Amino acid sequence: MTSLTLILVAAAGGWATGNPEKIALGKGVYETGCALCHGNDGRGNPEWQSDVRPVELDDCATTAEPTQLWEAIVRDGGASWGLSSVMPAFGEAFSDEEIGAAVAYMRTFCDSADRYPPGDLNFRRLLATGKAFPEMEWVLRLSHKPEGEARETELEVIYENRLGPRFQYEVELPLRLQARAVGEGAGIGDVTLSGKQVLHYDISSWTILSAGLDVRLPTGSASKGLGTGTVGLDPFLALGKAWRGGRTMFQGRFGARFPVDGDKGNPLGAYAIALSQALGHPRVAWTPAVEFVGNVDLDTRRHDFAVYLETSKALNKLGHVIASVGVQVPIRPRNVATRVEFYVLWDFGDGPFWVGW
Repeated sequence: MTSLTLILVAAAGGWATGNPEKIALGKGVYETGCALCHGNDGRGNPEWQSDVRPVELDDCATTAEPTQLWEAIVRDGGASWGLSSVMPAFGEAFSDEEIGAAVAYMRTFCDSADRYPPGDLNFRRLLATGKAFPEMEWVLRLSHKPEGEARETELEVIYENRLGPRFQYEVELPLRLQARAVGEGAGIGDVTLSGKQVLHYDISSWTILSAGLDVRLPTGSASKGLGTGTVGLDPFLALGKAWRGGRTMFQGRFGARFPVDGDKGNPLGAYAIALSQALGHPRVAWTPAVEFVGNVDLDTRRHDFAVYLETSKALNKLGHVIASVGVQVPIRPRNVATRVEFYVLWDFGDGPFWVGW
């Protein structure tokens, strides 16, 4: 058995089904408080009369939603999280232990839940450091350098989606919105196509590890400073680790950048590491962070790096629409201007944009 196979087998440790006693307790709680609306099989009770269709609990896409969020909705009711008031609050009817058990039982309606990374490992997105968790998101990212004649504004549109339990594909479209006075033009930059596979996850240690490959296509004009003029291959590893119930988070990405045409660029080693802290419930809280991002030219050994100082916050009650703002401060070289960075994110896997407000 190969080492990769061992990693993948270890990843299937049973986060959803590994506690039979808790699930048995939850089954009784569910049948008492939840089955009338959600049905005995989690697909909804066909005899329940309501304009609001209950969540289909057997949908394995719901594994991407944090268990903490499910427990909070059961405890506080739908209205507290921007959902329908048809979902009542059970915080006075059941203890926290019983609510946790009911959610554990609901997780088993997806018959392959253990193959999916649990949503509690879906840590808050940062401005630069990539995630290890497989996403279903639209991201609109803005970068502005306010420096006299050389100032510029760049926009990046990112689409991420999941195939199966652990694979994610991604498309990144960069745009420069205005021509710079120094002669570089506006237009489309190098489009990036990416794939990412989760190798290992463990909810007991709040850890997730993925590997992936970015393929940069030479769609941007090199003469206008919009592209490199060659295909680039960027393999990487992405790691996420949390403590304190998911509120303190470390994320890192380590990889390399290889231009297919070596005459149009040197190979680089690249890294990004970040530490963030949720100041409340990880789903919706203000989350300040610091990132260290750099690259090393593998031919000249030149090391350039910068620090990001930022904070992010969910914009709605459900927490699937998020904004972040920060600054990129260059450390080396020092003569590069500070950039203002911003993104707005919609996790479409958790529902339509207009839900949850």
